[in-house]
Amino acid sequence: MSEITLKTDGYCINKLIARLRNKIGDKAAEELKQTAVEIVENCVKVYSEKFGAGDVGATGTGLVSNPHKGKIPNGTTGLIYGRVQSGKTNTTIATLAVAQENGFRCFLVLTSDNTWLGKQTANRFNNQLKGGPVVFDWEQWKKDPQEFAKSKLLPYIKDIGVVLVSTKNQCHLDNLLKVLKYANASSVPSLIFDDEADNASLNTNEKKQAKKGKDAVPDSAIFDKIGKIRQEVTNHIYLQITATPQSLLLQNLDHPCKPAFCAALPKPGNSYMGGDLFFDDDNSPYCSIVEAEEIELLKQQEGKINPGNNWNIPKGLRLALCCFFLGAIYKMQSATDEDAKYSFLAHICYKKDNHDNLEKIISGFVVELDRALRDQLSPTKKEQALKWLNEAYQELNKTVPNLPPLDDLIEDLKHELRRAIPKVINANNPDKEPNYNPGMNILIGGNRLGRGVTIDGLMVTYYGRDAKQKVMDTVHQHARMYGYRQELKDVTRLFLPEHNLEAFRAIHESDEGMRQAIGDDPSNIKIKPVWVGGELQATRSNVLNPAEIDAFTPGSHIFPRAPFYKAADVSEETKVLKKLLAGYHKDKDGTYIQYEAQEVDIDFLIEIISHLHSDHVFGEKWEDKRVKEALKAMKANGIKKGRLMVRGGKTGHDLKRQPPDKWGGGGFISNNILKIIKSNYTDVPSLILVYEKGKKNKGWDDQPLYLPMLIFPKNKFVFMFNYSDHIEEISADLDWQYIEEMDEKEWLHAAANNPVFDFLKDPEEDIYTLADGKPFND
Repeated sequence: MSEITLKTDGYCINKLIARLRNKIGDKAAEELKQTAVEIVENCVKVYSEKFGAGDVGATGTGLVSNPHKGKIPNGTTGLIYGRVQSGKTNTTIATLAVAQENGFRCFLVLTSDNTWLGKQTANRFNNQLKGGPVVFDWEQWKKDPQEFAKSKLLPYIKDIGVVLVSTKNQCHLDNLLKVLKYANASSVPSLIFDDEADNASLNTNEKKQAKKGKDAVPDSAIFDKIGKIRQEVTNHIYLQITATPQSLLLQNLDHPCKPAFCAALPKPGNSYMGGDLFFDDDNSPYCSIVEAEEIELLKQQEGKINPGNNWNIPKGLRLALCCFFLGAIYKMQSATDEDAKYSFLAHICYKKDNHDNLEKIISGFVVELDRALRDQLSPTKKEQALKWLNEAYQELNKTVPNLPPLDDLIEDLKHELRRAIPKVINANNPDKEPNYNPGMNILIGGNRLGRGVTIDGLMVTYYGRDAKQKVMDTVHQHARMYGYRQELKDVTRLFLPEHNLEAFRAIHESDEGMRQAIGDDPSNIKIKPVWVGGELQATRSNVLNPAEIDAFTPGSHIFPRAPFYKAADVSEETKVLKKLLAGYHKDKDGTYIQYEAQEVDIDFLIEIISHLHSDHVFGEKWEDKRVKEALKAMKANGIKKGRLMVRGGKTGHDLKRQPPDKWGGGGFISNNILKIIKSNYTDVPSLILVYEKGKKNKGWDDQPLYLPMLIFPKNKFVFMFNYSDHIEEISADLDWQYIEEMDEKEWLHAAANNPVFDFLKDPEEDIYTLADGKPFND
């Protein structure tokens, strides 16, 4: 295929970037445009490979010349791997503007099933796409989709293009599908942006279908609707936008929601505050530990904390509130905008009763503190109030270089504090969005203040949300303290228990490792590992097929149970390996080293494994490509060295070849050596190679070969993979007779005994469909 060129300028994109320069600065605006160009370049490339050249690109016609027929084509799903609260909407709008200049004409923007967030998104697209495609939202076509398509879309869809924004709601998506049919959207190249694609777009019946079959269990509703929309627009690219792609990366390789390419990893601007601010440093001044017991007390509806006893609130919550009050007053004194907003967020639980209880506790404390400062209570209480504010003042002094005198701050606080009225944001609140006042705002809530919501002027977060099994992508989306608030950085604080801090830190580290691993080779995203930290669960269980998932766990060892051994397959590779490994099994004097593994670069281990080939055996962990990806992921996390031991001397071992299921747990290595290597080298990966004679009378092919064993370091990360791409070729290619179709009992036994899926034993985790558990409203 000839090289594809892009148009990177035009009225719409130029207007947008000029506007953004005024908001985020020249450098950030230019970087955003380059990201948009990168995304469109990937989309045009994939579109042209799948559907043919000429429709899109700098000279694209904007019309479909070769309509696709049949199911959704593989390879048309891409990932935009953003960061929490990093301005992904601006990137999406810029991408759309560049794509319009390059022949895409129908743009679908799918948002969370949250009306006010959806409206907010539609308004942003409409306001920022000056001179571009015409923007509509679901409210405009819901009454009469046919008439809307005829009068509003047909005049524009083959001309300047259209943008259709819809929430991921069954009725709204049904109407969108009708609009697309009536407008003949399949006649133009389409680009679908699925915001928070890991949230509502996946098949939540995946686990059930794996057990009972698709004939017995239908696809979940939203997944089904999006699939039909993708089939309707036929020639399209589907872009998943999220900061938490774990569930997407763990889908089967032929799954329509499995990203085939990484369209971009947008870099946030310099003013972005993310995980590195809070979690890179073990003693970050922006984090403050609270006792876990106080969170539990706050959750007890009839517990020791009585909302009527307004003065006696937990120490951590009290310090968090006092830091917020003083920090807000400090910012108000120096603000040029008298209507500036400053927010405190309390997120300890999803239960509405807990929200109401916490509101009473905080409201009572605000009233009593205000009265004490204004001499309306006893001198003893005023003295106590001043002591608490002084503690908060000392806390802020850690990061605020020129904090005004405490007395000056308190003087203004006396007049402002009584306006800090806490607001509960959940399903019981008639307001669908936070309603801010100028000055101090205290917000209390759960799910409504989670994914996708930006908290205006967020300064202090008091976090205590807990679950029996923490889910990485869900907890990561709770990080509302991330975002572009550089002007508030010095007074920003996160108050949370130690175990929550460790969970956030593990999530941050695993996220950074995944980003680097994907960024090193974005076109090879299909088999990238999902990093899972500590006691965390990667994603919710109901969107995965457990039979296809496995993991490399800390301190474990793996080996190929069906190594290639035919001379035609291994002869040349063995020659290469003998040269690479010359001298690695001897010391300086030529003496054989019994139990020592030599230190080598991890790149050398990757190079060695690239010359070792095997068939993947269903239910087993070793798979050549994934082993290499795991080593690359370790390197991305700072593990630069490994250990190498070569066994067998010059002549080689004389092992009998076994069927894949007959190799013992230690494979080609004695348990004694395995134990020694695991004990001596705990922090790095160790590769043990057995040089095997390969005699025919022992079941080989009279061809020497190397047999590997890889031992993982005892670090805190698990590397999870989906193995679905290898099952059919294994059962067809292996010459062993042991492979039979697994019956249901074996399948269940394999899944039940895999430690990766211990979380499946928690039925309360399945809260995503009515059939899986009791629904709740928040």
